[in-house]
Amino acid sequence: MKRRQFLRTSIAGAGALMSPFSMSMNLQLGQRLIQQSSAPLDGYKALVCVFLYGGHDSLNLLVPTASETYNQYAQTRQNLAYAANDIVSISPNNNVAYPVGMPSSAQGLIDLFNNDKLSLIANVGPMRQVSTKAELKANSSLMPPQLFSHNDQQHIWQSGTGSQHDRTGWAGRMADLVMDTNNPLPMNLTTHGANLWQAGASSKSFAVNTEGPELFAALNPQEDNDMRRYEAFNRIRALANRPFEQEYSRRISAAEVNNKRIIDALGQISPETTIAANALYPANNALAEQFKMTANLIQSQSMLGHNRQIFLVGMGGFDTHDNQNTALPMLVSQLSSAMAAFQQDLTQRGLSRDVLTFTQSDFGRTLTSNGDGTDHGWGGHHLVMGDAVTPKMIAGKLPSFVLGSEDDFEDGRIIPTTSIEQYASPLARWFGLNDQDLTSVFPNLARFDSDSLDILSSIQ
Repeated sequence: MKRRQFLRTSIAGAGALMSPFSMSMNLQLGQRLIQQSSAPLDGYKALVCVFLYGGHDSLNLLVPTASETYNQYAQTRQNLAYAANDIVSISPNNNVAYPVGMPSSAQGLIDLFNNDKLSLIANVGPMRQVSTKAELKANSSLMPPQLFSHNDQQHIWQSGTGSQHDRTGWAGRMADLVMDTNNPLPMNLTTHGANLWQAGASSKSFAVNTEGPELFAALNPQEDNDMRRYEAFNRIRALANRPFEQEYSRRISAAEVNNKRIIDALGQISPETTIAANALYPANNALAEQFKMTANLIQSQSMLGHNRQIFLVGMGGFDTHDNQNTALPMLVSQLSSAMAAFQQDLTQRGLSRDVLTFTQSDFGRTLTSNGDGTDHGWGGHHLVMGDAVTPKMIAGKLPSFVLGSEDDFEDGRIIPTTSIEQYASPLARWFGLNDQDLTSVFPNLARFDSDSLDILSSIQ
């Protein structure tokens, strides 16, 4: 099937499942896809998203260190405030509203920042447009929909459109633009299961676990006990004569082929590389295991046939309504050590210049304590890691810790000053998208200053 015919068919089929708003956006994307050249982008690049499920209390990740602002922080956060002697100061190269540090539990992130491998973006969240507190109070239509709902806010972060009803995510729409339609293996790979972020109008994602592809249970032709069952299953598939049956059979075959390709590619990694990588990652850390598999897949990209790949790894537990003083430092320590190990592993394998890693989460959390934790908030801080980051940068605007300030919408929920589109578009540009591509992927980008974040020192 020719590329244009393929895209028209895929987009039309996807459109049947979409809301009117989503359908309009995807038709615009479809026209862009139909017009684009099928020539591949030069070189290799990978984006790795770390989704922190539950809503990370990142307001306890960048903590004021000067006496006046620390006292404001401690007074507002009450029993959730870190002790001053538990905060390690960091020195950004850019001007920020007040001096900050990170908790000692984030030592891996501190080291990455000090070694020019980490940037932080302050106070990011979903926005319909740039709005003041007074404007938001006067006009509720300026608020994002279903603001404090986990599912809806995960959907909005992953869709990148401001709607909780869209059926595609911004990584999926990027893949729609740059994927090789002749390669049956998706360029979007996940170690944390199916997700909206990697769903495109025509592109799909492919899931693996930390050991590799998930094989079909009881249908492994390499096992003697499974052979007769496997042969019988294939005879049934061969009888398929209805469209649904044929599509089911086709997808089973594609999964088998892709599983084998990944297994064969991973099998080419030398034992020395595996041993060296194993020594870097912390034990009993599920995120670290996902990162290790991601590094293996990145190293295998020449055999997998993609010069662009997008990965999702995930970590839960951040819905810290209760027991936050114990749970959050443990979570941050796991996140910090896993990210530091992944960056070191990429460097050791000679892959670090080609990979950017960044975080997303449902939302930030409240400045205020509920007695044992925090409740659902709005804006929060995020991380971008890699060789291409602007050294020692804290981009965006740090919020005030004073309750009732212009940053506090109500009950300690911080109004974001950087939109999801502003945060994501530099990453997409680094990945290889041009201005026209960006407006296709992020339909609301024109509402914001897309050049406001100097978080990447190199777009090449």
